[in-house]
Amino acid sequence: MKNENPIEEVWRIRDEISAEHEHDVHRLFAALREEEKQYGTRLVRNVPQPAAEPSVVLREEPPKAR
Repeated sequence: MKNENPIEEVWRIRDEISAEHEHDVHRLFAALREEEKQYGTRLVRNVPQPAAEPSVVLREEPPKAR
């Protein structure tokens, strides 16, 4: 039977990955950068978005005092 609580499985996997890198965030990110090189062509990069057109606000101006 599958695990009743999926969050516990996520925690377990997180702990395993952390232990593989001796609980060192610098080692973890170095490993992630190496993995990124291997799969770099399949990763989505931050694509610049075209500049948004300024929104136009239409409103009536009050009549000018003479």
